[in-house]
Amino acid sequence: MVDLSAHREAPARTSIRALLLVLLYCLPIFLVMRPIIDPDIWWHLREGQWIVSHHAVPTTDPFSTYGVGRRWIAYSWLFEVLVYGLFQGFGLWGIVAYVAALSLLVTWTLHAILRRLQPDPALACLLTAAGVLTMGPVLVHPRPWLFTILFFIAEVGLINAARRSDWRWRLLLLPVIFALWANINIQFVYGLFVLGLAALEPLIESREAPGAGARQPRFRWMAGSFFLSTLATLVNPYGLHVYLPVFDAVRLTQPFLFLQELAAPLFRSIFDWLMLIVTLAAVFLLGRRNLVRSFPALVLATGVFLSFRAVRDVWFVVVASLAILAEYWPGEMKNRERLPALWLLAVVGALAAVGAGTAWGRLSEGRLEAVVAGTFPAAAATVVEERGYSGPIYNHYDWGGYLVWRLPHLLVSMDGRNPLHGDKRILRSVATWEGKRGWDSDPELLAAGVVIGGANTALVSLLRGDRRFDLVYEDTVAAVFVPQR
Repeated sequence: MVDLSAHREAPARTSIRALLLVLLYCLPIFLVMRPIIDPDIWWHLREGQWIVSHHAVPTTDPFSTYGVGRRWIAYSWLFEVLVYGLFQGFGLWGIVAYVAALSLLVTWTLHAILRRLQPDPALACLLTAAGVLTMGPVLVHPRPWLFTILFFIAEVGLINAARRSDWRWRLLLLPVIFALWANINIQFVYGLFVLGLAALEPLIESREAPGAGARQPRFRWMAGSFFLSTLATLVNPYGLHVYLPVFDAVRLTQPFLFLQELAAPLFRSIFDWLMLIVTLAAVFLLGRRNLVRSFPALVLATGVFLSFRAVRDVWFVVVASLAILAEYWPGEMKNRERLPALWLLAVVGALAAVGAGTAWGRLSEGRLEAVVAGTFPAAAATVVEERGYSGPIYNHYDWGGYLVWRLPHLLVSMDGRNPLHGDKRILRSVATWEGKRGWDSDPELLAAGVVIGGANTALVSLLRGDRRFDLVYEDTVAAVFVPQR
């Protein structure tokens, strides 16, 4: 007698797998498809516009009063050209599409790597979903770090594949990744550091350790990959000078005290607690093993340091932890075959429908523009432009990027490029906008041709009563002052 139960269960298992995939890939769609409120995307757009119009990358800053003539390296120039092209073609929708596409790519790459490490497909989906949720506050921003997360996940996957098998040729993909990475985001140095740890692993571990020599590439393979990848980072318009912003950023300390993205996790949101849970679970699984491999342990330790120092880097410890959980969490070997083509088409169709529905409900062009106008001084910038006020502009840190984009003919006093402005100037600007002692003698405020500030900021309240400035425009978002002549 033929047992038909297995045949009846197969379609059910396939449908469940398809449903899990739909739910997994809906997560980034729901998380990131939202209006643009990021303050830094605007100066990235302006820099992309400058590069396209000049057919060159800047070597000095062309946008701020302080930076004119000072060294400035556009270390994200390729990203900036990309998002500027998207904006030119599709408006604000192009920026939303960038975030959605990169978030989906991050999800897909992370899922593919965890599937290789974890024998249970359902558990791999669950771990991927936990990772996407935990990285949610980072994935929503239209920043070049989305490429960094994508490249970092791919790098960890390639290194682990080389450590677990003899397929060392996969390491040859790393120089290609780093050649792109170095032109998109300065955080490629994180990836080089991790690759250096992988190269040191054969030296750290004893050759007599059980399984150590059999499962890991020889030192020369990892070291060679590290050398070639380092050379690949020099394939950029600045050459070796691309590393200068790294040293500038290392010297900055004060922005970590007041910038939200650079602050340590406050554990006031579910995302921070998810990160802690994932990290502790990885530490627990590592601690249970008789032999702890140096590479995953060192990468996890590095991730703990970086991610607990700045929430911007939470992806580092999340990816490191998930790789450990997927590899060491006991799971039952189940069907790992690809879904049939028709089921894959059904999954893609369902995701397309969800994406279109989300966009229709949240992201009409009018709503996108309304959110920008309610977040940034759009109307105030129009007034300045129409009335022909001369610069320079004295502005708050958060609005500098938008004003660089919206009023390109005027220089701003401050924007989101921390390495350019430095600790001293950033702190002075923050103190002035908070109305602290000495605000009325700030030389940049006194030298401004126009002041644009938030309607409810301390400095705007003080300027209303200052006879040296005239209030020429005000709405619920911003106020505009010009000095009396």
